[in-house]
Amino acid sequence: MNKLVMRFLTSVEGKYFTLAVDDIKVDEKGVPTVTSAQTNALMDLVIAKDIFASASGKLTGKKDAKIVVTDTNEVEIA
Repeated sequence: MNKLVMRFLTSVEGKYFTLAVDDIKVDEKGVPTVTSAQTNALMDLVIAKDIFASASGKLTGKKDAKIVVTDTNEVEIA
């Protein structure tokens, strides 16, 4: 499973808001294809639309973002 994890600055000093998007786009080999430009545009839109309520206050800027890739392998149990 691949997901995009974005952290936003908030109006409360030192506090962040995290938003994760599961099942992001991948190529035929399963490699994530989400670009930096797409991520920045999404984060800018989330901030501009002000649609998420956060216990840490209003979203005021971008902190960071990363793509998390989780690989699962079955283990044989005897």
